[in-house]
Amino acid sequence: MKAVIIAAGCGSRLKDKHKGIPKTLLTIQGKRIIDDIIEKLRISGISEIIIITGYKHQVLKSELSNYQNSVIKLSFVYNKDWKKANGISVLAARHALSINDQFILLMSDHIFSKEMLELIIETEIEKDEALLALDFKIDKIPDLDDGMKIQCKLIKDNIYLINRFGKQLNDFNAIDSGMFKLNFSFFEALEKSISEGNRSLSDACNILSEKGKMKGIDIGGCLWLDIDTPEMIEKKYIISNGGKLILLKTFI
Repeated sequence: MKAVIIAAGCGSRLKDKHKGIPKTLLTIQGKRIIDDIIEKLRISGISEIIIITGYKHQVLKSELSNYQNSVIKLSFVYNKDWKKANGISVLAARHALSINDQFILLMSDHIFSKEMLELIIETEIEKDEALLALDFKIDKIPDLDDGMKIQCKLIKDNIYLINRFGKQLNDFNAIDSGMFKLNFSFFEALEKSISEGNRSLSDACNILSEKGKMKGIDIGGCLWLDIDTPEMIEKKYIISNGGKLILLKTFI
């Protein structure tokens, strides 16, 4: 299995923190976000990683040159349209993958527990399906207004059928954690969505939802955080299932 990391955006809400470098190079508790992601992928058995770049792409490539002679195989795909919606960046990965590939899609500004990653890797899906890690701890989400809301229903064990994605949904019961397990066939939905003028990742997911092919898995007590605002770094926390504050250094 391979992994795709979306690292194309400029992180405008954190511009005072990252001072012009790609946001994923920010250091939290002594470790760069991107290094934490790569390390967890390696521990989970994934060593072939495709990074979609955009903003300051040469800087990012240069900063990751330390992986050149390691067991990690990094390849880079530049998205010249990185200022557009994130679906464009996901689609850019298509040419770096083959038709039989199954891959994990990650956001370069998210930190997460290795248990969460292993959960989604181990969950099986059909060739025409997609899987998203779902967080049902809605009252513990630090930036709920900006979160991608999910409307879904339980179908078996901790597997859900996702009916709808939308930041403005009023009727929702979970939050998109930004971690996906996808098949190459996902690009068909993405191309269709983009051709209709809908360029976000969630737009393509809604196409699969309409077909009953978008699944979700409950992450339970697993922890994650979208590093999207200065407060996420300054407060140095994530919210646990019990509502307690946990220092990032105990999490990363």
